[in-house]
This record gives sequence, structure tokens and C-alpha cells, in this order.
Amino acid sequence: MRILITGVGLLSPIGNSFTEFSESLRNGDSGFAPITTFDTTEFPYDRGAIIRELPDAFAAFAANRPGWETAQHYGAFCASRALADAGLSSEELDPFRTAVVVASSNAGVETSQTYAEQSLAGTLETGATIVRTPGTVAASIRSEFGLRGPQASVSTACAAGSNSVGLACDLITAGQADLALAGGAEPFSMLSYSGFTLLKSLTHDALRPFDELRDGTGLGEAACMFVLESEASAIARGARVYGEIAGYGLSDDAHHATAPDPSGRGAELAIWQCLDQAGVLPADVDYVNAHGTGTRYNDVMELTALRSVFGDGLRAIPVSSTKPLHGHTLSCAGSIELLACLAAMEGGFVPGNFGLREAMSGFEDLKLPTRTLEDHGVDVAISTSFGFGGNNTCIAVRSFRPPA
Repeated sequence: MRILITGVGLLSPIGNSFTEFSESLRNGDSGFAPITTFDTTEFPYDRGAIIRELPDAFAAFAANRPGWETAQHYGAFCASRALADAGLSSEELDPFRTAVVVASSNAGVETSQTYAEQSLAGTLETGATIVRTPGTVAASIRSEFGLRGPQASVSTACAAGSNSVGLACDLITAGQADLALAGGAEPFSMLSYSGFTLLKSLTHDALRPFDELRDGTGLGEAACMFVLESEASAIARGARVYGEIAGYGLSDDAHHATAPDPSGRGAELAIWQCLDQAGVLPADVDYVNAHGTGTRYNDVMELTALRSVFGDGLRAIPVSSTKPLHGHTLSCAGSIELLACLAAMEGGFVPGNFGLREAMSGFEDLKLPTRTLEDHGVDVAISTSFGFGGNNTCIAVRSFRPPA
């Protein structure tokens, strides 16, 4: 069964629509700016890719749902945008045959942080209960549209955004759902920022994936939701199709809580699984949207894994990370970077590795463009995502050609 993407809902530091996002990728417009949501005086780096301008409709949407966290507002708003983009209303959905699969790591953190601050200040009311978890985003979307079909919340760190899309495809293929809302919602969090600082994983300068002098990643926030449905369903209602989810793979390193297996064997397995399910050869891939965090360990591991899969053929395939533009959005990374693949396919370009000055030693022969490659046709693209705990995911998207 072919699973198609027919709707997109987006909030990001570089655009709140598919068109805006695509143009920012093409132009190399960065969303990084000084952080204003909390005091960064004690941090070594004070920049993040934060959503600076929200759509006018978002304010009213959030105001009508008091008591929700930012992650819930982001996720449900993007789900509503995705449905509208797909030409669907909530009344047209079969509540028992529509799945909701959402990735989030920071949902619940906002409430927990507020309670912690109140507790330290002695203002926490007796009997106050923390009722927010990463699962509240999917639950909010379900309640927003009255959906009673399969629901899942994915929290596999930075691989979760891809995992959510893959799981949604499985639910449709298995006949448990006809349509799915899938993606990720990740607001900017001081807790995550503090954690990455303690791990010494944040850059002190700029996010430069695959650069010899890279010194860490830079965090961002985003929400990106997709409408997924079968080919038969999409064609029957004349839906616009962004692309086909051709395949995905997942594995685990079983190596370390935060560091990747330097051999890249787990990542390599996920990539091979993805290509096998998609029925494509390594030579068929036109673009690799890499996880590319800009950290010392991830980038070497990732290019090592890609070289193991693609061999000498990797020299001809452009590989780029779009994180220098929208930041590392953690559990939403796989979703927003899948969207980058769709933008490349539709626009006929490959985003550059903006900020890359000198390729890593040992990988100088690879095609790591420092600027946008124009007039580069992309029929098949893969996006890799690797998270803490050794979570590895790869997802393939292909241009859709209606049956004759």
C-alpha cells in the first residue's frame, strides 16, 4: 500500500507555511537569534532558533484553549492547519478510523517547571497535581477533533519525529486506520537548553555540521504535522500530494545513553531497512537530509554510516543538514527535516550546509554543498534522525506519480 502526504501544518523559526519554509531553505535564511524567553546570563551561548512570529490565527486559537501548554497549542494548531491544507474538515473524518501519532519530548516540562518554581518560592498550593506528560499533545489533538481511533505518543528523543510518521504509516498499512495525523511538537525549553549545556553539546559560536571546527549543536523549536492517507483515498477525493512515504527503518545502538556508536552500525542498519522497504537502491537516492547536529561525535558517525551504505557512490549524492537554519528541534527534527525533503523535491533544489567552511578530515571527497544547489532534481530523498539512547531512524520520501 502506498502512503501519501496530503497535508502539512507548520510552525517554525523560518516560516509557518510550506512555501515560507521552502523559500527560507533555498535562501539560507537562519532562524537563530538571541534567546529572550529566559535569562541566558549563566550559559555559554545565548542564541536559539525560536519562533519569532506566530500566525495571527494562533493567538485566538491559544486564547480559546486556556490551561494548555505551549506544546499542546503548537501541536493542535498545526494539526488543524494540516487538515485544512489537505482539504479536510473535522466533520469529514471518521473518528474511529483516524489515527493520531505525535512526537514530543518537552510536553509537560512547562507545567513541571512552573510547579518547581512555585515550590521553591513557597507559593505552590497544597494538593497541586502535575497532570502534563509528553502524551498530552496527542491527547489534545484527539479531543480537539473528537477522534477515537489509534493514538500514540512517541518520545524516542531526536528520532521521534521520524518514528511518529513511520508508526502512522504502519497503522494505515495494517488496516487499523484510514488516515493519520502524525508529526512532532517541540517548544523551546530551558530544561533542554540546560541539559545540552551540561553535556557540553551546545556550540559556543555557530552550528556548523560536518565542519572540521564544529563545536556543538544549536537548539530550536517547531511543530510540524502531516496528514497521511492511502493512495486510493487521496486519489478518490482529488487531494494534492506532497510526496509518498516510500519506506522507513529503525534500530538502536545499545551503546551509550547519549553518545552514538562510533562505528555507525546501528545507523547503517536503519538506513538499509529504509531502502529495502522503499525498494530503492543506494544509487537511486538523489538527496540525503542528514541529522547533522554539528557535534563532534554524531557527524563522524553519520558520514561513516552513510559511506558504509552508499560506498563510493556517496561522492555523487548531495548530503546536507538544515539545522543551521531551523535549529535542532529535538523530537520534531525528523518531521521538519522530512518536510525539507519535500521542499527539495517540489522546488528542484538541495539546501546547502550553511556555515560549513572546511569539511571534516577524512570526508573531504563527499558532496557537502555549502550553498543551495539549484536545478537539482530530487525524485527520492532520505532523512536520517539519531537520538539519545541510541535511537536511529531513516525515512524515505519519493515523488508521487499517479497511476496511468
